[in-house]
Amino acid sequence: MTVKTSRVILPAAVTASGTVGAVVGGTVAVAKDIKKVKDGSMTKKEAAGDVARESLGTGLSTAAGVAVIGAAGIGGVVGLLGIVGVASGTKYLWDKAFASKAEKKAAVVASK
Repeated sequence: MTVKTSRVILPAAVTASGTVGAVVGGTVAVAKDIKKVKDGSMTKKEAAGDVARESLGTGLSTAAGVAVIGAAGIGGVVGLLGIVGVASGTKYLWDKAFASKAEKKAAVVASK
């Protein structure tokens, strides 16, 4: 693969992986939040916010992992592990920065 080819492929891979990450993150959030809405522990508005936050966070985290490891030119199993590491770290920071009000309240209660 030439440098020119990799300059075309990497942005496409980052975009595609981010899109898939967003779909998977949103799907997992919907599946989790349906039960909470049904049992009354979450409103539909809170669930919609959670799904949006999870979709965006998971998509951006996945794209960041692919972008960093792809730019470094790391492939194979080591590259896959690198993507998981970068994406996990990015998602952790996302969740910490953009936790919902309910999650922040639960964290305060749990720390007491």
